[in-house]
Amino acid sequence: MEVAKNYKLKKPLIIYNYFSKNLKNKILNNKNSIKLNSGSELTLIDFNDGHEQSNFIKNTIDTISLDENAVLKNILIQESKSNGHFYKYIQGSLEGGSNYENYILSSGLKLNKIEIEINLNKDNSSCSIYSALNLLEDQHQEIKTRINHNSPNCKSYQKIKNVLNDKSRGIYQGKIFVEKIAQKTDAYQLSKALILNDDAEFDAKPELEIYADDVKCSHGSTSGSIDSDAVHYLMTRGILKKEAIRLLTNGFLNEILENITISEVKIFLEKILERQINGH
Repeated sequence: MEVAKNYKLKKPLIIYNYFSKNLKNKILNNKNSIKLNSGSELTLIDFNDGHEQSNFIKNTIDTISLDENAVLKNILIQESKSNGHFYKYIQGSLEGGSNYENYILSSGLKLNKIEIEINLNKDNSSCSIYSALNLLEDQHQEIKTRINHNSPNCKSYQKIKNVLNDKSRGIYQGKIFVEKIAQKTDAYQLSKALILNDDAEFDAKPELEIYADDVKCSHGSTSGSIDSDAVHYLMTRGILKKEAIRLLTNGFLNEILENITISEVKIFLEKILERQINGH
């Protein structure tokens, strides 16, 4: 898919992925190539919907190329529960002044691994990665990122949030790489996990590899249980404990959507998150 120079899509473009019920022991492979020419803008929603309960594997490779001052907002959604094993690799190259934003709302899969590698090749390019995952049962979700700052005056921002229930497991491995010439780099990385069950697990490995000396880079990772005082406060207002936990979980994850500027898309994603939190 290619977007013409200076063409700005007014509405999101949605790619629907529907899965049939005869995928037992199947392997699905697909590759997507996305190019935005200079000055173009696109909001792209990658929407997976399927209740297939048999084991299958889906491999996807996305190649993304943004020319000068292009803007791509890429939203990944898993709408329903599935026993499929999903792997997605995203490789992006950004030119001067371009901006790439990635949002991951992919709860519900038996196993899901997403690897993202973004190359900031020219001055003033920027990349942001946001994730809001609510994991149940024995679901396994892994996000691995590498942001390569190859030019001066570039920015990257990563915020990963997981809520872990039952025996689920969340993994985040994020790396910021800064070349020697990439002075004035501004890079931020943070992962947070809310663990609701003793059997749930969250593993984080934040990394910085910096060869420039005039940079602003930071990373951090936190995990913990839900605030019992906040739960108690809501219960004193007549809210049941289960509903109180749901409200706090919703508030924890919804922060990821604050930077969505299209109101219709933001409302749509808030409803997706709410259904995932309710276990649908």
